[in-house]
Amino acid sequence: MTIKIPSAHELILFRKRKEPSFAIFNETIGKKANIFSEEGKDISVDIEKIAYNSGIIIQGNFTPAEKKLKLREIRRNLEEAKDKLDIETLWECIGNEGSETTFKDILDLYFGDADKSNDDSLTLFWAVDKDDIYFKRGEAGYTARDASEVKELITKKETEKRREKERAQALLWAKKVISGNSIELKEDFDPAGYIDLLRNYVIHLDKYNRAGEAKSFLSEIGIKDVEGAIEFLIKTGSWLEDEDPLMERFSITQVFPKKVVQEAEEILNEPFSDEYLEDLTNLEVFSVDDENTQDIDDAISIEETDVGTTIGIHIANVAQYVPKWSAMDDEAARRGETVYLPEHHIHMFPSELIKERLSLVEGTKRKALSLLVDFDNDYNLKGYRFTNSKILIRENISYEKASEYFSTDPLGNKIKQIAENLRAKRLDAGALIIQLPQLKISIDKDSNVRIKKNYMNSVAHKTISEFMILMNRMAGKFLKENNVPGIYRSQPEPISEDARSHDENDPLFAVHVVKYLRAPRVGLDPAPHLSLGIDIYAQATSPIRRYVDLIIQRQIVSKLENDEPSYSEDELENLYPKIEIGIRDKKMVERNREKYWVYKHLKTLEGTEINGIINSINDSRASVYLPDYLFEIPVLLGSNFNLEEDRNIKLVVQKVDPLRRKLSITPKIIS
Repeated sequence: MTIKIPSAHELILFRKRKEPSFAIFNETIGKKANIFSEEGKDISVDIEKIAYNSGIIIQGNFTPAEKKLKLREIRRNLEEAKDKLDIETLWECIGNEGSETTFKDILDLYFGDADKSNDDSLTLFWAVDKDDIYFKRGEAGYTARDASEVKELITKKETEKRREKERAQALLWAKKVISGNSIELKEDFDPAGYIDLLRNYVIHLDKYNRAGEAKSFLSEIGIKDVEGAIEFLIKTGSWLEDEDPLMERFSITQVFPKKVVQEAEEILNEPFSDEYLEDLTNLEVFSVDDENTQDIDDAISIEETDVGTTIGIHIANVAQYVPKWSAMDDEAARRGETVYLPEHHIHMFPSELIKERLSLVEGTKRKALSLLVDFDNDYNLKGYRFTNSKILIRENISYEKASEYFSTDPLGNKIKQIAENLRAKRLDAGALIIQLPQLKISIDKDSNVRIKKNYMNSVAHKTISEFMILMNRMAGKFLKENNVPGIYRSQPEPISEDARSHDENDPLFAVHVVKYLRAPRVGLDPAPHLSLGIDIYAQATSPIRRYVDLIIQRQIVSKLENDEPSYSEDELENLYPKIEIGIRDKKMVERNREKYWVYKHLKTLEGTEINGIINSINDSRASVYLPDYLFEIPVLLGSNFNLEEDRNIKLVVQKVDPLRRKLSITPKIIS
């Protein structure tokens, strides 16, 4: 194709990434054209990229800045002028022949024999070349689109225009939300779609299929992070101040599926049946728990015999009520365990079922899986047996009351001594017994936070703990001896002697010893749990609260009933890894919520002092342990502080951002 070389100072259009762009022609240099572009620069392009010679000469001695403004003015004028041309009629006249039509033919068809100026020709070229509805650009001209394609493109354009208008309204709405000004919007604008967009992004992050759209919108309104998006949603009233996106991200909800609720109602409507259950209602069975515990799944009893003492460890027999693979069972497996949040608990089973059938509530007869362990008069374990039983819960007592009972009552004291003997044997076997304090966080109806440390080292805590460990040990032993597949927890690595060198009375004991703690291995092969000082361990004490415990319970119960285990090894191989992954997610949520509420509490202490203990110092920065909140935080000391490790320090809470988990504190004085 022969290309006509433009005249000097002639207005041309050249292809810039295939799109037309204005320029003023300067000269040719070989096969290159030197032009002045809309960006205000002299550039060199291939002559073949010149798409149109306008015949319009830009007269005058202009500066580069003036030429740039002139080109932009031409573009603006052409954009207005092209919209006045009847491109639709032109398209209808050309028809859908399927072949390219040159611009000269299009020009002659549109203007006919009428006089046409260079400006008219340029406007038509601009309109046709920029058109993406009626014509497709080709190598030598333009092809008219077929009618169905045009209709589809028109619909698409209308949709885009509507979205652009809606987007403009949404941006106006969002900016007014942020500023707090009153919002006056068009009657047909509904922000619900944008609220839903941001909610889904906050919950699912980049896994949300419209994450890019959400992030673009947030950027346009000046929000830089997910926490900012949450703050925005709070202002719109579509997000509660203390709402946690992790809850929806991991489908953690109080609400149970309809089918689960129906199954729970059916169980509640069934009369209590004790067929095939061993009657142990003669035993004085009692539970020890916190006063507000709802899901009581373990209790103990003591019975003196001619040759010693029988300790009964009684676990709520959930397996007798919840059928394997039922809707309720599937939902419990999905949940994995009860989630304990400072503000509320999210149970593994419907709360009414827990209260009326499962929980070992004072004054009720309950189905239990009972472990009866025989001890001689020297408190040596002589034998054990499991049984599906019926028990009567005589009393639910607190840890405080239980400690008094174990210390002062003759039978209670015998229970304590047996527990102490079990503990001593575990220590002799190499157990590392570390009882770290935990935070107990409570939230009232006004979202006020109360925090206290729960040490769990009372006589009752230690006593009950030993019997729960014994139950889990015997559960593992039973499975292994009877060749029943089970899920075991183990720690086969020897305990580091350094772990035993730290003083429990050291205020930094928790910080020093935590590095030695390891999560147990979970698998189908029985192995020693050296940190507990026992030969085998399978959790079975909390089937109301932990699904893996229910699995172990089912294995024992089914073996006792019909000699056939409820689960095969292949079933457990497929099941337990999924449950463990889900539990890790739940634990992360629990830690996250605890930290949020601690920071929310610290927010109320801005400007006041809290206690700290210096764990380590590196130049002007210290790692400070907050004993009242059980975590470490970096603190910038500055040059005016001459501090030492293991020293108490007063800290001033400067600024707290609970949403972003940010805490700024500065040292004040050494005590």
